[in-house]
Amino acid sequence: MEIINLKMNNKRISSIPKTYENNFKDLPFENVIRKYRKMKVLDIIKKYPHENFLEIGCGPDPLFNEVKDFDKMFVVEQGKMFYEMANDQAGLNKKIIIINDLIENVADELVKANIDFIVIGGFLHEIENPDEVLQSVKKICSKNTVVFSNVPNAKSFHRLLAYEMGFINSIYEKSEHDKLFQRHEVYDKESFNQLLINNGFKIIEDGSYFIKPFSNGQMDKMLNMQIIENSCLDGLDKMTKILPDMGAELFNCCMISE
Repeated sequence: MEIINLKMNNKRISSIPKTYENNFKDLPFENVIRKYRKMKVLDIIKKYPHENFLEIGCGPDPLFNEVKDFDKMFVVEQGKMFYEMANDQAGLNKKIIIINDLIENVADELVKANIDFIVIGGFLHEIENPDEVLQSVKKICSKNTVVFSNVPNAKSFHRLLAYEMGFINSIYEKSEHDKLFQRHEVYDKESFNQLLINNGFKIIEDGSYFIKPFSNGQMDKMLNMQIIENSCLDGLDKMTKILPDMGAELFNCCMISE
């Protein structure tokens, strides 16, 4: 395995608290959400060329564990724990290049890699500088590069239900989950797509996935008490065919505007 650690423009890596990485791995129901998030991105990847692949923010389960038909896979991961986990999982695969840095720091080098598919891990809502990140991604793109990204959905079924029950004053109100992860924005489909459009991209595909009726904690309890089964979870994911904008998370695919 080839590992590079680029430092461009003397920018410093912003540290991610270890508690964040542990929460991401271990919070109730997060593993279920990750499963359906990955199912969606894997389904999307099949539709587009991805010989030279870039994943930004791989978390604990990099896409190279499932995607095999690439010539080169670049992984840019800011968190030290997730970076080390990715190293271990990649083993001796020389087609995988893992970088422990911010995408803003290494974009100029990745321009040379002729990337044709980019996955932005679900963090655009968590950071103070999504425009800077997207401008860095845009720099890497050719006119044919497809970019996939995802964020939690303000108009998800469970947020709408919480609002109608009087638990929250607005669907855009930050939940305890949002506060725990220090999230900066709560996007709906329109504002999420507009974020990309404002940064020079055009949307080619969008939607949501996995209808989550209740909070993560409630869903986790129902699973543990066997009130619901995995077949129910699969059905909830398929329910986005009926309620296309009410999934727990939003996704879009975009390309740079001509």
